[in-house]
Amino acid sequence: MIKVNTVNAIAVLFVVLIASTLALGVVFQAPAHGGHAHEQGHEQGHEHSDEHNHVHNHDRSDNNASSSAQDQAVQQAFSSTTQEYTCSMHPHFRSTDPNERCPICGMELIPVAASNGGNDEFVRIEFSGRSLALLGLQTEPVQRGNAQHEVRLSGQIEFDESALTSISAWTGGRIERLFVNYTGAHVTAQQPLLELYSPELLVAQQELLQAHRQLQQNGPEFLRDSQATTYRAARERLRLLGLSGTQIDAVISSGEVSDRITIYAPSAGLVVTRNIRQGDYVNTGDTLLELANESKLWALFEVFERDLAFIQRGQHLQFQLGNTGQSFHGQVVSIAPRIDAERRTRAVRVALTNTGNTAMVPGAFTRATVQINIEDVLSIPASAALITGIRAVVYVQINVGEFEARTVELGRRLGDRYEVLDGLTDDELIVSRGAFRIDSELQLRGRPSMMAPEGGGATGHEQHGHGAAQDEHTNDEPAGHADTSDNHAINAAANNRGADHSEPAISFTSSLQLAPLFSAYHGMWEALHSDSLSDWQSAALEFYAAVGDVTWPSNFSTIAQQLSVGLGHAHHVSNIRAARDQFYSHSQAMIALAEAGFHEGELHLMFCPMARRGDGAYWLQESDTLLNPYFGDRMLRCGDVVRALTGHASESGGHAQ
Repeated sequence: MIKVNTVNAIAVLFVVLIASTLALGVVFQAPAHGGHAHEQGHEQGHEHSDEHNHVHNHDRSDNNASSSAQDQAVQQAFSSTTQEYTCSMHPHFRSTDPNERCPICGMELIPVAASNGGNDEFVRIEFSGRSLALLGLQTEPVQRGNAQHEVRLSGQIEFDESALTSISAWTGGRIERLFVNYTGAHVTAQQPLLELYSPELLVAQQELLQAHRQLQQNGPEFLRDSQATTYRAARERLRLLGLSGTQIDAVISSGEVSDRITIYAPSAGLVVTRNIRQGDYVNTGDTLLELANESKLWALFEVFERDLAFIQRGQHLQFQLGNTGQSFHGQVVSIAPRIDAERRTRAVRVALTNTGNTAMVPGAFTRATVQINIEDVLSIPASAALITGIRAVVYVQINVGEFEARTVELGRRLGDRYEVLDGLTDDELIVSRGAFRIDSELQLRGRPSMMAPEGGGATGHEQHGHGAAQDEHTNDEPAGHADTSDNHAINAAANNRGADHSEPAISFTSSLQLAPLFSAYHGMWEALHSDSLSDWQSAALEFYAAVGDVTWPSNFSTIAQQLSVGLGHAHHVSNIRAARDQFYSHSQAMIALAEAGFHEGELHLMFCPMARRGDGAYWLQESDTLLNPYFGDRMLRCGDVVRALTGHASESGGHAQ
């Protein structure tokens, strides 16, 4: 039995009516032209006969051209009425029957968006009023004016190097007694620190006593100058061996020598270094102890190359202690003479005076924010730019509901804005919120987008095959397929779940069970922030096994590749730095999955600006207490909490698309 297609029947009837009307018009128009010309020929004579023939032939030519144009219009009207339908789960299946169901999964079919057939050179897209409301886009003009550049610095408190005192051995010998025998001891000025046995000291004292006796004798006048010189040299030698003037006078007055010398603290301070134990032998010049002035400190900040122009000597900085959040300020006293070859930073020293604050101790983590005013700069909101690598895309509003993708060149990050170097002009209206949703729509239509510059639609579960601008439908279309543009706008918004983030557009589906994958990922994070390579290797094996257990859709190929970085080689990783490099690649994919809601409960997105040699790196963790996996114990608290991500499993309802 042949099934009658209502839409096709109406189309055929429409074509027949147009063809009939055209035929009747041709029939009635031809005699009218002929009669009119014949009447003119009788009234005006034979001289107008040629003109009549010319007019008649010209009208016939016009009629033929009109007929051809109308035939083409009919064909276009007929072709435009042929609507195809597809399955959102299996977009390769097509049908012209809206009542048919997908033969693979049994789902209802949805309309396929008609190609605009236009030139995609500028990649424009239009939305209806209702679709715009559902997408929730926000626009604002490109601004030229002053902007605030925010430089974030992180560092730690250290002792002021200019206030450190080293206690060295003035002569070789053995440590007989050690009065200060632990690091962290507080000493006062002239407090005994240690007693040193030295045979050289014994000989020097004997020489002093002998020179003093010779000087006291009444010898010839010509010898007295020589004896005085010898006496002064003996005193100077003892002074160079560490004896004070008082100690030297005591040796002379007593007439007794000693093979031991007591070394005293030259000033008050805190013992920060102890290199000796009682009974150790030392050589001349060895550093025995090191004292620090507790009231004089430095805040050492690491400044990246790109920010060095904003920090100058003599500048005042406001900063906060990481352990208490207390605010302090100080002056930049010096900048390191060279850039660290590995970290690509320069150390900036800020002088501090500690008046007894117990929280301001060396080693305490601190961070500073420097506000720099930049004049006459063209800028856009940071949320407006979709950035992938060195490429940045901004959507410009051409008319109400019409947007154009524009590739722009960005400069510095100025707080919550980007400097624009090329691609935009003053007062152009751009999409400041929701740009990624427009980009997702372009991907679903198979047109060039930020994530797919060469075009080509999404596949698998993403490819719904209907446009967000298609709001008009025939009366014969089933109610279940109405307002596909609005449904698609909702889907585009759901895919981005409130985040304008330059990650691949992937849709949540409950068919992917990724709980074991997230669990293994958290195991790697725990191992890395604990500096345990063996624990990371064990967690990595579980992670790769979880990746292999998932049947990844074709549109998840990039995600699957990132998750498989290092597959089969976890046991070959011999240093934790290589493990952290692999964790960075895994984190990019895991963040994309978390953005789409594939996790359970709540995760926290973290960022460390100093990770990966100053390029910065993100990661996920369950707790909001930041524990840095890229530095471990060296800088465990370095970073910031970006935002919380709630998974679909935490929401009511089992399937979201």
